[in-house]
Amino acid sequence: MPFFILFFVALFFGAIIYIYMRMRCAMPPHNTVWGVAARILYIVLCACFFVGFALQRNHMVLSQPFTLTGNWMLAAALYLFLIFFVIDLARIVNSFTFKAEWLTFRYRPGDTKAEFFATVVGIVCALILIIGYFNAHNPTRREITLKTEKNIERGFKFILISDVHLGMVNSDKFFNTLANRINAEDADFVVIAGDFFDGDPQPVLYSHADSILRTIKTRYGIYAVNGNHEWIGNANIADEFLVNNGVTVLRDSSARLPLGVTIVGREDRSARIDFKLGGRKQLAKIVENLNRNDYSIVIDHQPYHLEEAEQNNIDLQLSGHTHHGQLWPLNFLTSHIYECSFGQHRRGNTQYYVSAGYGTWGPPIRTTCRPEMVVINVEK
Repeated sequence: MPFFILFFVALFFGAIIYIYMRMRCAMPPHNTVWGVAARILYIVLCACFFVGFALQRNHMVLSQPFTLTGNWMLAAALYLFLIFFVIDLARIVNSFTFKAEWLTFRYRPGDTKAEFFATVVGIVCALILIIGYFNAHNPTRREITLKTEKNIERGFKFILISDVHLGMVNSDKFFNTLANRINAEDADFVVIAGDFFDGDPQPVLYSHADSILRTIKTRYGIYAVNGNHEWIGNANIADEFLVNNGVTVLRDSSARLPLGVTIVGREDRSARIDFKLGGRKQLAKIVENLNRNDYSIVIDHQPYHLEEAEQNNIDLQLSGHTHHGQLWPLNFLTSHIYECSFGQHRRGNTQYYVSAGYGTWGPPIRTTCRPEMVVINVEK
């Protein structure tokens, strides 16, 4: 984890320096009042993410504007970097081949072509962020139907949500909308496949999320597992909050429903950082006493090692975590890392669904796909 944080910080600051070297030609001259103000503003915006993170635990109200601004800056930095990088590649290729005059410039104050490109890049980036914000705040309802030969009492319907990331960015209004969507489905039960919290649980504890959670009505309850963000914050506090509000939290344990369904919840892979807990149990150990006549559902937040569910004759595994990259082109990275990073998948007789998630981490922006609430029907 410390290595990842250092890598992220180095990457971010490298990107903002690269962006500044290209945007400065569109800024007022550095030796003017407006020029100094513009450069100070840029530094403040770039620092907001880290300031918000540092203030979040002990100064929550003060932290919020910094956190929101910093999250937007993460997305802006990504797309400004990518667009300028593509332009620079075109300039390099042009210098050896076509030598087109309109691509022959340097990012220096006074170069009108450089000013034009910097301005256009800024406008394009702003449009991408606006479209991404619209996507993130317009979740889709995705419905799938699965067949089974298991001796279930009847066909049933349940809701899968993952990666809600309640916290500073996704708060009460956002969660209340989700609760109303779930109640409109009249589902048998709800599955929360991890990352219900965005990290530090304090913003949720001081919100109205508890009363909203209690408004969700199902026939057989709500079942949740921890994700990596529960562990980034405090998994024990997060789980206590859920349990106190009627949610069954499964930590390497199972619950049997009257339908002839057994739900198995796996502890997140992040549990290995807790030396007292000592990691998580093997799936084979958790399911060794399972009623094999039941329709079995495994909830595992991170979709690694999908073969384990197949080897243990699980009917359905549900995961989240990937966000399908959330910000293009990161979906290509998640597709490379995971056997299935989004949607339906099958191995042998085991079916899988990896959700793109309902919320967002960091920027309240999605450019790979819209967030989703998944309605799953299981029929004989």
